[in-house]
Amino acid sequence: MANVQTDAREELLAQRAQMGGVDPPITFSKQQQAILNAAADEVIPPGGGFPAPSAVDVVEFITRYVAPNGQTPRHFPCAEEGAFKAGVDRLGNAFVQAGSQRRIEILERASKEDATFFTQLRDLVYYGYYSRPAVTQAIRDNLEAGRDYHGPPQPLGYLSVTERWNESEIPKGRGSYTKTKEIKRIPVEKL
Repeated sequence: MANVQTDAREELLAQRAQMGGVDPPITFSKQQQAILNAAADEVIPPGGGFPAPSAVDVVEFITRYVAPNGQTPRHFPCAEEGAFKAGVDRLGNAFVQAGSQRRIEILERASKEDATFFTQLRDLVYYGYYSRPAVTQAIRDNLEAGRDYHGPPQPLGYLSVTERWNESEIPKGRGSYTKTKEIKRIPVEKL
């Protein structure tokens, strides 16, 4: 049984993005960079003390997490350079020139016409945005629950700090269970 759990864990670890992404990173044309920045700013609009994705260089992050042509995308979000760039190009330069409402309409249409590209774009934007130090600081500064936030789980998640365990280490015979029909209401007096 422990081998099945270890195998599943190893399989999951193999699918994670590599620390730092691909090296060397892919490149985008100036137009593609502008399109990606505009799209990222619509996927995660700035405000409430949080910076725009374009202001924290999410595009640079994306260049390292898209598999170069000729390589099979193995790591989340499994985007391949040629197909991903084709999706960016389909948004077109008019996307950059459009107002926010029109951009949202174009992205909604893209989500229906090319769900794979849109999902990859969305995932890369979120993945990159929340890995940026400026966003980590914004979480600390602007969210009550973020006051003691120590950093993003991206790009590797929490598996690297999870200790290995096997079934024999799981305590058995501890704790108890009360059936719902056996639970009784206890009256509490008002103070």
